[in-house]
Amino acid sequence: MAFISISGNTDPIQSALDAIAAIGTRPQAVLESIGGELSDRTMRRMDQGVDPDGIRWESYAALNPLYEEDKKTTSILIESGYLRNSIHPEVEGSSLLVGTNVHYGAIHQFGGLIQPKSALQLSFVMGGELFHVSSVHIPARPYLGLGVGDEAVIIDRLDEFLSIAMRGR
Repeated sequence: MAFISISGNTDPIQSALDAIAAIGTRPQAVLESIGGELSDRTMRRMDQGVDPDGIRWESYAALNPLYEEDKKTTSILIESGYLRNSIHPEVEGSSLLVGTNVHYGAIHQFGGLIQPKSALQLSFVMGGELFHVSSVHIPARPYLGLGVGDEAVIIDRLDEFLSIAMRGR
């Protein structure tokens, strides 16, 4: 039987393994990095008027022509920019959330029926006309979710963090 003996200082290897393990046990930095990128990508999709799969929001439902007449912009979910600019990441333990705390964000993501809470009817002006209706249907126009290319971005960020850990920085 033949043996080869290798000796030397394994401290750099152990340090690299400890740094890699730290990414898993304390993932906040990597999740914050990924979250920032995913937030930016979500806002870019909103600027383009597409859902995470790249489907244009017009495919879901056209804007009401009277509503469109009053809009200040041509973008479907962007009027003041408040919803778009509210997109942000939150890291909670080992979880990453990307979304909005704007109260009307969910109705645009999932769609739904808006009904009056206390009055008998909803009243609003659209296209210079006053409307009184019992409900308004808002079509879903998803803007949140992992989109085309987002998984590759996540893998790239993880690769960057692992590379840094292996180099001992």
